[in-house]
Amino acid sequence: MKRIQLLLATVTFILAMTQAHANDLEIALSSETAQITVRSDSSLIGWGGADLILGVLFNDDDDVVGQISLLQSSQASEEAPISFGVGLRGYVGNLDLIKKDVVALGIGGEIRYTIPGAMPMAVYLQGHFAPKITSFSDTNSVTDLMLRYQVEILPQTVAFAGIRLLEVDTKTVKNYEVDDNRFHVGTRFTF
Repeated sequence: MKRIQLLLATVTFILAMTQAHANDLEIALSSETAQITVRSDSSLIGWGGADLILGVLFNDDDDVVGQISLLQSSQASEEAPISFGVGLRGYVGNLDLIKKDVVALGIGGEIRYTIPGAMPMAVYLQGHFAPKITSFSDTNSVTDLMLRYQVEILPQTVAFAGIRLLEVDTKTVKNYEVDDNRFHVGTRFTF
């Protein structure tokens, strides 16, 4: 029953975001986790020029962690194929296995190397960290690292593969891995 409620909440979340003129819908799957992410321009909240990213991750332990991010990035070009981004990411969720809540605000960034060609490709590393001072409820800190390789297979469709570590320190459990370096694959559709 809990999985059905989670599925319904996720579908409602996606439908609400597509009504808000979302630009990208991304689905990433591993053997134990699923993440659904919607990206749009931050002009939806009155501040343009950055990416507004909303996502929900759930795993087979019935842990659910929602994320909201603002990421400001430079654009890659043939002369400068490396781009950088900085931003904020908020986390809200419930770790069902250990009965703890997650509430945190982290700072982080991205470094991306774009490989030019007929099929544009990129390798990128994202990282966010929420220290104790910006972690609330049962949360002491959050560490979120992701490494991905992506290739544009169609003009509005990207396929990717990578690994992610999403680790939460709570007041009683250290290094609880919500996503523990599992290999994941996924796709991103642009509207």
